[in-house]
Amino acid sequence: MPERTGPENTGPEKAAPGSAGHAAASLGPDGPAAPFDAAERAAVYRAIFERRDVRDQFLPDPVSDEVLLRLLSAAHAAPSVGLSQPWNFILIRDAGVRAEIRAAFGAANAEAAAMFGEGRRALYSQLKLQGISEAPLCLCVTCDRSRGGPVVLGRTHDAATDLYSTVCAVQNLWLAARAEGIGVGWVSIFREGALQRILHLPGGVVPVALLCIGHVSALYDRPELEIRGWGQRHRLEDMVFADRWGRGDAGPE
Repeated sequence: MPERTGPENTGPEKAAPGSAGHAAASLGPDGPAAPFDAAERAAVYRAIFERRDVRDQFLPDPVSDEVLLRLLSAAHAAPSVGLSQPWNFILIRDAGVRAEIRAAFGAANAEAAAMFGEGRRALYSQLKLQGISEAPLCLCVTCDRSRGGPVVLGRTHDAATDLYSTVCAVQNLWLAARAEGIGVGWVSIFREGALQRILHLPGGVVPVALLCIGHVSALYDRPELEIRGWGQRHRLEDMVFADRWGRGDAGPE
């Protein structure tokens, strides 16, 4: 792969983390805490609101090493509990491995369809829920549950925070991909243990996300499941409470 590039390599030289210069550089009114200008802010929110879960719009064109490295750098910049960085990234291009993953999805998907009532099952069968064969790249993001040792700062009372950290890495990658014009689809329908077996994951390492990644022909203007009548986005007003569960009137004063 090419030399590592990322936000820390594209700007002016910075003081080393932990140094006095680094501390001073972090405190000024025009330093890292300053707000983005309007165009930068709009770009961030555009990536958030235009991100889509891609299934059927992948093109065969490969993702370049330079772009892929930027996406992985964005993922690796995610926050993590106790700075444990529990993630790893398995790049999957081999046709045989992908065929095994596709077969594992197919078996689990048949089971999933049977869980819905007749009406929902008919709609479910019409949905395309993966792009494993179509995308030029599959990526498995894993979480090493032992990274950082038996006691990790911030994980002392909630062992699942390493999994939450890994999901943050996935979201970082997803938003960076939208900014790069790259589509991402998260495939979640697998029997427990299937990906561990196929990808030869060691004990203590669990798959968090199987992502299909590639250039796309188009993106929907709304989530595909909403367009196809599976569900709707809830109103924000119904999701925000004040001080206790269920208490309304929590909007900005």
